[in-house]
Amino acid sequence: ELGKEAKAIMASGGLVSDEIIIAMVKERIKKDDCAKGFILDGFPRTVPQAKALEDMKIEMDLVISIEVSDESIIKRMGGRRLCSECGASYHTEHIPPKKEGVCDTCGGALMIREDDKPETVISRLEVYHKQTEPLKEFYSERGKLVLVNGSDTIENITAEIEKKLESIRG
Repeated sequence: ELGKEAKAIMASGGLVSDEIIIAMVKERIKKDDCAKGFILDGFPRTVPQAKALEDMKIEMDLVISIEVSDESIIKRMGGRRLCSECGASYHTEHIPPKKEGVCDTCGGALMIREDDKPETVISRLEVYHKQTEPLKEFYSERGKLVLVNGSDTIENITAEIEKKLESIRG
């Protein structure tokens, strides 16, 4: 029910409240498959959400912040392309199509998603800096924050994250 409520809010262009998001997470982590631990990706996004986790007696073992400059994020997102027909993904630099603007798989036109347009990315980064970035200080004060260089290769980033996770597994 909470998921349906959140979906309706997002479909109308609204932001889902902390209360709904927290309730959804609380409900989800009560399930059996979370009994031995879980990974939260993209949550918490605000200090009030992080405090709500603490109030629920949910302690983070580790908080990983993958650090990438705003300029790199804008460039990465701006290079993404999606086939309007089959949904295949491309990137102008990293996974370019054989013919610019045309899907290799079905021949459909490649498009840039609304979310990937520079003005949208810049707006989302402003929200990140205002609402989410303060979490770094919040978790740093608790000795839980680990910074990872997100400008490295995918393989090196993955290896660094796995190394950090191993350090808490003992």
